[in-house]
Amino acid sequence: MIEFIVFGIVLLIVVLNQNRKIGDLNNKIESYIKQGQSQSPIQNVSQNINQAPPFSIVQNVPPILKEKIETPIETSNDKEQYQEESSGKILGRIGIGALVLGIASFLKYAFDNNWIGPTGRIFIGVLVGAALIGIGQYFRKKYETFSSIMFGGGIAILYLSFFAAHNFYNLIDSLNTGILMFFVTILTFVFSFLNKDNKLAIFAVIGGFVTPYLIGSTGNNMMEIFTYLTILNVGVLAISIFKKWPELVALAIVGTGINFLTWFFHFYDKSLLGSTVFFLIVSFAIFLIASIYRIIMLKEKSTEVDYFLLSVNAFGFFGIFYSIMKPDYESMLGFYTLLVAIVYVVIAYFANKKNREDTALNIFLPGMAVVFLSIAVPIQFSGAYIAIAWFVESCVLYLMASSISNRGYQIMGVGVYILGLINFFFWNATKGSGVNFVPFLNQSFYILVFAIVAAYFIYYMYLRYGSISTDIQKNGVTVFLIIANILTLYALSTQIIFYYNAQDAIVQNQVMEVYRNNAGANDNNAGNYYNQPNNPSVLIATQNTNKNKSNTMVSILWAIYAAILTAIGFVKRSSVLRISGLILFIITAVKVLINVWDLGQLYRIISFVGLGVIALIASFAYAKYKDHLKLD
Repeated sequence: MIEFIVFGIVLLIVVLNQNRKIGDLNNKIESYIKQGQSQSPIQNVSQNINQAPPFSIVQNVPPILKEKIETPIETSNDKEQYQEESSGKILGRIGIGALVLGIASFLKYAFDNNWIGPTGRIFIGVLVGAALIGIGQYFRKKYETFSSIMFGGGIAILYLSFFAAHNFYNLIDSLNTGILMFFVTILTFVFSFLNKDNKLAIFAVIGGFVTPYLIGSTGNNMMEIFTYLTILNVGVLAISIFKKWPELVALAIVGTGINFLTWFFHFYDKSLLGSTVFFLIVSFAIFLIASIYRIIMLKEKSTEVDYFLLSVNAFGFFGIFYSIMKPDYESMLGFYTLLVAIVYVVIAYFANKKNREDTALNIFLPGMAVVFLSIAVPIQFSGAYIAIAWFVESCVLYLMASSISNRGYQIMGVGVYILGLINFFFWNATKGSGVNFVPFLNQSFYILVFAIVAAYFIYYMYLRYGSISTDIQKNGVTVFLIIANILTLYALSTQIIFYYNAQDAIVQNQVMEVYRNNAGANDNNAGNYYNQPNNPSVLIATQNTNKNKSNTMVSILWAIYAAILTAIGFVKRSSVLRISGLILFIITAVKVLINVWDLGQLYRIISFVGLGVIALIASFAYAKYKDHLKLD
């Protein structure tokens, strides 16, 4: 099953790469449109008349180069201003760090000399933290960078004060410490939202997820930890609805994962399965909504960061869920994986309806659905059912692509179809062959029938519903028509080859049985049985005869199939089928010439005459209907 999961991940990486390319192209197109729409034609003309010199060296330069030439050169004043701002930030951070260390040193000195008791120490810390927060908020409008530095220092001092009150002095218990720290986290969230400052929100998220470790509440208190983490994540979700700050979602995913895994590896047991799974599902839903809400509902442009967060959330949830469920519910894992795929199918549907312009997103989301749907197949099925399920899945994807006009499902359908072919040729191509082989009633042939039907179905979907361009439609029609015919020819040929191989095996078993009986009747030969030749005069003659029959039958089959392709090409006026028939005639002729010297006289005559007659009939058809072909 690992190889299928790896294939699914590789498929997702390919989709991400395509998303990036499509997104870059869309951004360039949108920038050109905005440049063209920013001014009216009259304004553009008047501006060019007033500003352009008598002769412009960039008049005939391509747009991309022209943009680079006309980009304003950064002046020395701009550089100086940037350096001043950077210097201010550095000095501010040095200052707040020095202030915190200085206050801490003073307090330590005071504590060592018993100037201030434990309660007073904590009270001073809270006052200093609150004062820094107040100063930061007061200077918010005029000095944003300085304000953020002061605010962050105040938050840090409040966390440390409550931590010291609990761990060093035992002034408050774990519950009240957690409540106070949670209050600080909520306060920071509120100020970050009001001030539109994601740096403060980052402080809040980090502080919130570190709190359980600070107060020592990482023990076997599952409900407390799960409830606390869920409340924090709901807060991140609430902010994500109003602000697109993906770094908050990323920190929340990491923080939740660390806290959960710390508890899981130390305290989890099977009796807690229901509560654990419920928490995982709730967390997965929160992060999914937080990552996708603004993209779908507000039609904001998706980025690679969004795709990364969606992938981490999905595969992180699935990996933990799989490891928990596998020991006792392995038979249902495929069904659960299917449910995850359905979730992404639904999301992809709404994304396609709400934000159709985001082409990359409408490829990525179907890709996620297909990855989980494809992984569900080897988890739930085995043997021939894997390839068959993938072929059926590819047809469903093309049907969905046609119903909602989504190119992404077409791309995924091709990937899943190829996955089915890989599974067949690596694991099922020879299943059913052997001594007991029955033509057309064996596993290998059944799978090929599904592959052929799926190829013709996809061919029809391209022919009937098209694609995003005429060229892609024509290529799809041609490729899957050729694939269907190649698989059909392969299926029929292997039935002939396997049949005569089975006849060889039957004769060989009969010869072995004779020697086995002789060895049993003669004790002197019993020890030398496996070193004796297998009656070469009988076995070799039989093998040569079966080989001649197999080669002759396959050559005739190919010639007949080539003629059928050519005939259908005439009737349907399809140049693809006629050319395919011609190529197959040539391949068959080469095959006969290669094999003819190994054939017996009778089989040589049959091969040449059969090929010649069929080829002449096809040639006559070309000559007779050449005028008809001009209408093709």
